[in-house]
Amino acid sequence: MKCTIGWIIPTLLTTAALQVQADEREARGINVAFTDCTEFVGVTPVPESKARALVPSQYQLVVDDAGAKLVVRIAHCQGVAVNNRPAQAGTVAHLGIMLYSPDGTGTDPNTAINNYTLTYASNVPALVNGLRKQGVPAQWDGNLTYEVTPTSATNEFYAAVSPDGPGTITWFLHGAVTEPTIASEFLANWWSYSKKGEVKMATSIGQIYFDFGSTVSFFTARDSVIGDLLGGNSVANFALSFRGKFSSGQMAVTRTR
Repeated sequence: MKCTIGWIIPTLLTTAALQVQADEREARGINVAFTDCTEFVGVTPVPESKARALVPSQYQLVVDDAGAKLVVRIAHCQGVAVNNRPAQAGTVAHLGIMLYSPDGTGTDPNTAINNYTLTYASNVPALVNGLRKQGVPAQWDGNLTYEVTPTSATNEFYAAVSPDGPGTITWFLHGAVTEPTIASEFLANWWSYSKKGEVKMATSIGQIYFDFGSTVSFFTARDSVIGDLLGGNSVANFALSFRGKFSSGQMAVTRTR
């Protein structure tokens, strides 16, 4: 028994020390490694006035004759590792409004995007908790669903996002996606602002493969922030959509006052 206790106590102390170190790192920022991922992104126009009401005034919206742009993204990875923790399979899902770059990074629209975060959900606890510490209103979704089912010609795609807690936004995607073949680098900056300061979530992907032939529909509750933004409960087909596939990506989460 003494030998067993002598082994357990140092192990517990080491585990606690590692957790403290991780917490201290997350107070300063987060680094996330994504491996073996696929994603879907859809962009649809929304009224500028409604989008403007959801985004702090210091951010400049991308607007054209059709309006501002709502961005819908969901990605599933075989590995998600937060601040060097062991990787686990996981999914992230977020909705945002497209921006002009606030800091001069990611300005090429062919290889980068900047968005203001409206909602963020994941089934990776360390990611949700780490983002919350930075001030991002990340939501836990233990039932987050991402399915790609091969069919005769394309792949059937289905995603369901229903975070826990009151006032959260539930949304769904369904349609057909094809295999990505067009190679590119990409930088995705997602921004958030709270009383803790400004948070930048910058995901850099050295090589990602895209396909622009997907046909996917979006559904949400009409009586919600997103439903009000859309003026309805669905998008039959996105004005712009793409499916992506990449072997590795790095997200750096930083906060400034």
